Amino acid sequence: MNHTGLYYFTVAAEELNITRAAAKLFISQQSLSEHIRKLEKQYDAVFFTRGGRLALTSQGERMLRYAREVLEADRDLYVTLRDAGQANRVRLRVGATSNRAGVFFPAILREYRKRCPNVVPSILSGNYEYIEQQYQLEHIELYSGMSVNIRTRASADVLYRDALYFIVSRARAAATLGDGAADFVRAHAGGITVADACRFPIALPPTTSTLRLSFERSFSKNGLLPDAVVETSDHDILYELCRSGECGCFASRELLYGKLVHAAPDDGVLLFPVPEFNELSGFCLVYRREGLSPEAEAFIDCTRAVVADTIQTIDAYLAARCETQHM
Repeated sequence: MNHTGLYYFTVAAEELNITRAAAKLFISQQSLSEHIRKLEKQYDAVFFTRGGRLALTSQGERMLRYAREVLEADRDLYVTLRDAGQANRVRLRVGATSNRAGVFFPAILREYRKRCPNVVPSILSGNYEYIEQQYQLEHIELYSGMSVNIRTRASADVLYRDALYFIVSRARAAATLGDGAADFVRAHAGGITVADACRFPIALPPTTSTLRLSFERSFSKNGLLPDAVVETSDHDILYELCRSGECGCFASRELLYGKLVHAAPDDGVLLFPVPEFNELSGFCLVYRREGLSPEAEAFIDCTRAVVADTIQTIDAYLAARCETQHM
């Protein structure tokens, strides 16, 4: 049974914040609001107060109790049927080449379970060379991940290209730019150049990374000598260095989004798109065109849909934050 609308409603009712609820569900705010409107129309009721702070109406409170009971009963039924059919379960072998795959997998698996409840995805992770080897040996049916090395071939679908943001704390912006910090933030809401970013001390990827080569080409082309205070590819370290005011850094949008949605409402971090780089790594889905199992085809469909919706949500969230941020 499809209880997607009820599930989305319970998350919104528990969060009492459409932005946070949509981020938690990896869907757009518009999509979440539409699900709630359909549910209200179905039951001829109003579940949330409109205007001001979001709150449940009396009908909404009763609906929340009902929805929790239905979802719990549905989970019990699923477990019962799952256990009964355990002997008939099928395993789908899937590869993942980067931590970005983890951004999408929870939502992919949630959708996949609805379509293929008797299939257990077995996920193998590792670097590109290892996963490609396993794919060539037919130990996995398909794989996904971020890579610049995936060869151009009919079986590789590029679902999107990476996008970079430059992040720096308000404290560092004030210390570096002084009275011009507020004007700088307003002027660069739509994008920042590498030259602008190099006005700050920055963190860079290691010299062995492909992304570092892109930076070095830009530095050379523009005659820049950046004040690089640290080299690391660890996004957790990068974010904390920026948040604490030590330096600025470049971050991929999905990993940055994952940090921001779980941070305090005002963590003091400013972000700016970096449109200068348009040939970055691609998030790819690799599979054989011939002989795909129905389970693999369903997984591919779920992956395409979830990745597209998630990237749309991330882009909208980050754009809105850039437009409204200030010193």
